[in-house]
Parts: sequence; C-alpha cells; structure tokens
Amino acid sequence: MLSWDAAPNAAHPLLASVGVVCSTTGAFDFPRTSRYETNPLSSLMRSVAAFTLCVAAAVAAAAAPPLCFTAHEKLTLYCAEPPASDGPLLVYDDGELPQRARQLWWRSAGGRLCTSKGCGKCVAPGRAGRTATCRSAGAAGWVLARDRANSLLARPASLALGAALLLMPVAALVLSLPAEPLEAKAARYASQVAAQRSPTPSGPILRAALAMLQYAGAWWFPWVAAFGTAINLFTLVLTAATVVLYLAAVLARPQRWVSTAATNAVGAASGSYILLLLLRSRGQAFLTESFGAVLANPAYAKLMGLMKAYGVVGMLGVSTMPLILHPIIVFGVVSGMSDASIIGIILAGRTIKYLIMAWVTKNAPGALRYFGIKASLFDMAAQAKAD
Repeated sequence: MLSWDAAPNAAHPLLASVGVVCSTTGAFDFPRTSRYETNPLSSLMRSVAAFTLCVAAAVAAAAAPPLCFTAHEKLTLYCAEPPASDGPLLVYDDGELPQRARQLWWRSAGGRLCTSKGCGKCVAPGRAGRTATCRSAGAAGWVLARDRANSLLARPASLALGAALLLMPVAALVLSLPAEPLEAKAARYASQVAAQRSPTPSGPILRAALAMLQYAGAWWFPWVAAFGTAINLFTLVLTAATVVLYLAAVLARPQRWVSTAATNAVGAASGSYILLLLLRSRGQAFLTESFGAVLANPAYAKLMGLMKAYGVVGMLGVSTMPLILHPIIVFGVVSGMSDASIIGIILAGRTIKYLIMAWVTKNAPGALRYFGIKASLFDMAAQAKAD
C-alpha cells in the first residue's frame, strides 16, 4: 500500500546531494592562490580535484538506500525519500536491540518488506519484527508514508518564524532599556500641559464674563450662560465667554449639572428659533448679508452634504457636535420642515452635547479639548469656583 504525497517541484536527489556536499566543501569557490601557494595552475588543479571528489561523494550519497523508520504500531514505514518500487532501503526499528538500521528490500506490490533481495522471508507488519514467508497473507500490508520530521516549513510559516526571530533581539533591547522614573513622567506631562495653555485671553466681552463669575453659585447663573449662548448665534464672537460661563456654572453647582446642561440647551434652541423667524421673514438674503463668511466656509458645504445624505439623523448628529447651528436651520428651511421639527432637533442635539460637556467637566476635564475648549478657559472657570 502507498500513502505518499511527494512535492512535484522537489529537486532530483542526485542534484540536491551535489549541491549540499560541494557547497559545504567549498568546491564552488573560484580558484585562488594563497600566500603559501603562488602557482595558479596548481590552485586550479586543486579545485578540480575537490569538485571531482565532492561529486563522487554526492553520487555515493544519492545512491545510498533511503532511510525509513517504523512506527510503534509496526504497520507504517516513514521515509524521508520514496524508495524504489522494488529496491533496497534502510529500516530503523526502535524495537530491536541493539538498535541499528537494517537493509531490507521493498516490494510495492502488496506492501512487503523482504529480508533479502530474493524475497524469500518478509518482515510481517504488526508483529514486532518477526518474519514470515513472503507468499503468506500476513507478510503484506505495510503502508509507506512521508516522514515530515525534517521537512521544510510552508512559506507563510517560514516568514512568520523568520520575523519572530528578527524581532526577538529588538524586543530584548526594548525591554532592557531603563524605565523612565515616575517623577520624570510627571514633569514631562506638566510641561506639555503648560505648553498647550495659552495666555489668559483679554477683551471687554471676556472681562465682563469674568466679572460675572463671582455669581457662578447663584441659582440664576445658568440662565445667564444660556442667554450668552443664544446671543452668540448672532455674533459668533462670544464663544470663549459663553464657554467660561457654562463651565463655571457646572463647576459651581456640580450636583445640578443635568439641569445646567438642559438650561444651556434651551438657550441655544431659543436663539435658533429667533434666527429661524428672521430667516422665514427676510429670506436667504438675511443669511447672506449677516453670515456671509459662514456660508463661504468649506465646512458649511460639507455639513449640508452630510445632512442631505442622512436627513434627520444627520441634522441631529451635527447639532450634537461643537459646531455652529446655522447649517441645520438653513437645511431645515430648504427641506420644508416645520419650525417645531427644526427646533426640536436642535434642542435634542444640544441637550446631548451639553450633558456630555457637563459630565466631562465634572469628572474628566482634560477631555474638554475634544470639544475645542482650551485649557486656559477651564482654568478661568475653576478659579472662579475656588474664589
């Protein structure tokens, strides 16, 4: 019986033996003279002789019978190279003492292992090396299989193994580097934070907002922040002041952060409603005259395209972002939506936005940078709470 899956592109055993033996002995090296041998002809003759000897050794190695092993069940022959259909092979049986390789003869017809070339006696499979008459039925049944113990890895596995071997010294080098002390990490982080913080902004509007921070703990202060948010829809220059007012309102009364966020969302919706009424009454020319820079901004066209693609979901998503609300109002009017629908979407989106901002301000103020808020603005609001 035969169970062999030899590779179709494998090199001929004789050529492989010549390559291995001759490359090992250096017979393929170009003839050269040494400091003790100055005659080029003798060097050439030496190389020719070495090549002839290595070819002879390779031919002898290729002509040797293939070496096979028997498994523990004594039913299978594992061979590195396939033996001839009716030829010799060396069988290593680990059940014999002393352990040695015996030369047997393989007969592919019926799967027999003959003890001699004449095939009078055969090694019976599954009988721990006992012999039987080759003509008997018990002498047949050996299975021939490839021994993969020394076979080459597949290409993906070889590449993975090579990459792992190359990465091992890199990993060892990285792990051997001294760890940065905790004090150094803290100092580096503090320097980065200080570099990101810009100087305290100045201006009459921001100074007025800072003067209001002394009342941040009052119950009515969130409505002041909401009023500033509504006014900013028409000015677009009060962003820093409204952010400071809102953060101060959250920090001054952290237990009321939900109501503070809802109040600020009402302020944004109120300013949007007034802007919507002006747009309904005065038309598109009102936006062009008052907010020409906003309409000319490339981000305006991108937001309009986003809402055109996703409809109400896109409007709600834009309203939750730290972006202006003008594109939502214009898109709602162009789409024929009612005033209640437009304002409802803005109120829902801004409520989500301000709730997230309030929670972040209360629990993780460092993440406010994702809302485009500078650290200096947070410091102003925090200072008002400390005072």
